[in-house]
Amino acid sequence: MAHIESTLLVHRSVEDVFAFLSAAENHARFIPNMAEFKQTTDGIFSRVGATAQGILSYFGLLKIPVQYEIIEHDFNHRLAMNGKMGPVSFKDGYVLQRAGDATEIKFWLDLVPMGWTKLFSPFMGFIGRIHAWETLRNLERELAKSVVE
Repeated sequence: MAHIESTLLVHRSVEDVFAFLSAAENHARFIPNMAEFKQTTDGIFSRVGATAQGILSYFGLLKIPVQYEIIEHDFNHRLAMNGKMGPVSFKDGYVLQRAGDATEIKFWLDLVPMGWTKLFSPFMGFIGRIHAWETLRNLERELAKSVVE
């Protein structure tokens, strides 16, 4: 298993960031290579037990379905999910902390390869760090755009 953490400071309130993360339709806007992200249960997306399905697209040729389930919801503080992408299981989430008039966002990711993907275990940390960096970079861009719109 690989555990990755990365942080980012954004000039948005904790409430704004949590509201953005709590809307299922926003996840396709910042998760790297996510072509589609749809909630698959009724009700509020960010509640524990809610599910979603995403489609990762690489070069428009390779499409990988990803299943998500919300496992933790602490209003304006934490949001976490279980996920499954083929033979790789993962948990990831966001921890928000007020930093003056800004918000510190900690993104964490636990990758758990199964079956033949265990061969890639030595590379999981590297892959996870790239994913964390891209996720936070994209999240920062989308949060900045939502101020303007």
